[in-house]
Amino acid sequence: LDHGSTPQEAVEAPRWRHRGIGTESTVPHGLDDVLVIEERFPPAVREDLARRGHTLEIIGPWEATGSAVVIQRDPATGALMGGADPRRDAYAIGW
Repeated sequence: LDHGSTPQEAVEAPRWRHRGIGTESTVPHGLDDVLVIEERFPPAVREDLARRGHTLEIIGPWEATGSAVVIQRDPATGALMGGADPRRDAYAIGW
């Protein structure tokens, strides 16, 4: 996993998505060009994104769309380690 994260750390990382013009399947179609980010991103990251010209929509700490469940297998030992997304009801189960 990236940055040496455990599966649980990876699924708990703050999330973002780009809501771009014409990329939403809602009506009316996307009328803006916005980065939607969870408020758990550090203030310095949010400030830097804004300084670079991005329009931000800050959402609650665990409100990003989607859900992830990860099972990682250690190739040396065969041990399984899992992580389940706290944003939804989820379980990481492996055997």
